Amino acid sequence: MNILLDLNIVVDLMITKRERHPIAHELYELIEENQYVLWIAASSVGNLKYILFGEAKRYGANMNYVMELFRKYLKRVKIFSVTGLSIREALDAKDLEDHIIYKNFKRVAPDGIVISRDENFIRDYPDVITSEEFINRHKNIAKPQTIPMLDLKEEYRYMLEEIDHAVLKNIADTKYILGPEVKLLEDKVREYLGVTHCIGCSSGTDALVLSLRALAIKLKGKEYFDREDEIITTPFTFTATGDAILRAGATPVFVDIDINTYNIDPSKIREYLATSGKNVVGIIPVHLYGQSCQMDEIMDIAKEYDLFVVEDVAQAFGGKWRDKKLGSIGAAGCFSFFPSKNLGGFGDGGMVATNDNELAELIRMLIKHGGKDKYNVDHIGYNARLDTLQAAVLLAKFKYIDEFNERRRKIAEAYNRELANIDSLVLPIAYADSYHVYHQYTVRVKNGKRDELQKYLKDKGISTMVYYPVPLHKMKVFEGRCKIAGTLKNAEEACQSVLSLPIEPLQGEKVINLVVDAIKGILSNNPKFSILAFERRGIR
Repeated sequence: MNILLDLNIVVDLMITKRERHPIAHELYELIEENQYVLWIAASSVGNLKYILFGEAKRYGANMNYVMELFRKYLKRVKIFSVTGLSIREALDAKDLEDHIIYKNFKRVAPDGIVISRDENFIRDYPDVITSEEFINRHKNIAKPQTIPMLDLKEEYRYMLEEIDHAVLKNIADTKYILGPEVKLLEDKVREYLGVTHCIGCSSGTDALVLSLRALAIKLKGKEYFDREDEIITTPFTFTATGDAILRAGATPVFVDIDINTYNIDPSKIREYLATSGKNVVGIIPVHLYGQSCQMDEIMDIAKEYDLFVVEDVAQAFGGKWRDKKLGSIGAAGCFSFFPSKNLGGFGDGGMVATNDNELAELIRMLIKHGGKDKYNVDHIGYNARLDTLQAAVLLAKFKYIDEFNERRRKIAEAYNRELANIDSLVLPIAYADSYHVYHQYTVRVKNGKRDELQKYLKDKGISTMVYYPVPLHKMKVFEGRCKIAGTLKNAEEACQSVLSLPIEPLQGEKVINLVVDAIKGILSNNPKFSILAFERRGIR
């Protein structure tokens, strides 16, 4: 829950001799106990300090002590910006300051609660309440709500100060195309992954296309692969993986997955290469849901058959195989910064990582229409640059990636622990050699009950997703344009049974329990887990 305390309450809290200190203290203790998020407007900080000086002098409080409380409070709260436009809009309001604070807080946290003891503030804005009212009603105010798969609003608020600063700086600098933030992001990710080159681009899909196009130019001396050239990949992935192969001129070959990990099965790659692989030029393993593919086996196969490997790391930024970051192992690693990814921007974006100098040079040419000189280009290129504004957002979020990945892993551990004894669920596994980042927490529902469980959870306000309902080899776009190795029965089974549960990095224990209890309520044979238990629970 997001809460803004009016300055009068903050002053009551810090000046212990004021009459209203006890109720302010009780309110603050309640906020701390429930770990609610506190906010203050940037425009209020100076005013608060001025008032505290005056009130400390009036009540004979220790000035140094009060200023220390003031500093600690500012470190505790989130600070939101006040826009110039909101100030102009407030000129006709009954109270200029109240209107500015209220409107800007509601912009940041539409469902946030404002608490005040100013009668005019409470009268003019119906959802502003008193301390007493909040204390008496807070359990009802914090009523259950829909649980999203991913709460991007909550993530934004968590790092709002850094993001707002980065965005406003970029806007003011006006360096919108390949500005300094792009190079800085490339350098930071390059160092993080331990590779020689990182090249920002317009999407994860384009990262794949650019990598394959560059490989065609390097390996074949041609702009595109030929239809006879085959690239092996998984049918259990997002459309972009297979589509990129088509767009690069080659033919995708779909081989089956390991049903336990949902990733491409290296033994099936070997089977195809041994029987029909004379035209295969490369492999695209997809690190699905944040779980690494078995990269040692895949790289051994690639070396044996002289194939390139392009890693699709769209769902696994920060993941590892043994001691290597995913995306640093193959000839190229392709990342997506789509907003829902574990490192996501405010729109489309992507990146290619590589240790190959020639590939890096070719990709940098292809993202800018195909040449070093845009007025005299060498190749058929694209307008596929990473927007500077997206790079600015990603830089602000990048500092949180390891923290958020660890949070995801902790949530997965809680799910694993609480759902372990439900026979009708198959829980995700993680290789001992991998660092799974759980972009998705995906279970398999047995006995054809997936859709029934999903509908039940939806009725209870719990969001879930099916990634993916249709395997690539059954999509219209690949009809007559792909090769199918074997029956692909595991991929088809996964499409019929997988269900991804909410794994928002900032979701609290109450939310996890709510999801778990709901699932146990319908699937568990243990009678103590009932629907009534689910209905009684609340959300933070």
